[in-house]
Amino acid sequence: MDANEPAFPGTGEWGSDGVYRLEAPAGMNGLTKRELFAAMAMQGIAASYPQWVQPQDAARLAECAVASADALLAELAKEQS
Repeated sequence: MDANEPAFPGTGEWGSDGVYRLEAPAGMNGLTKRELFAAMAMQGIAASYPQWVQPQDAARLAECAVASADALLAELAKEQS
């Protein structure tokens, strides 16, 4: 798994042959998996620790969220080996 792959690679449609084809315009792939996991971690941390939702603590919150995302991606990569 590549952390920089799109989390939601695009939209698609069913072809007349019954095959679903994804189509994503160049540069329109949205969030990467790393960005998505970090956003989800940030949401969970902020909900669990409301005292961190202060302007002076934003950098610490972001660092924890990104570290959590990186740890999850590293663990998922181990499972594939």
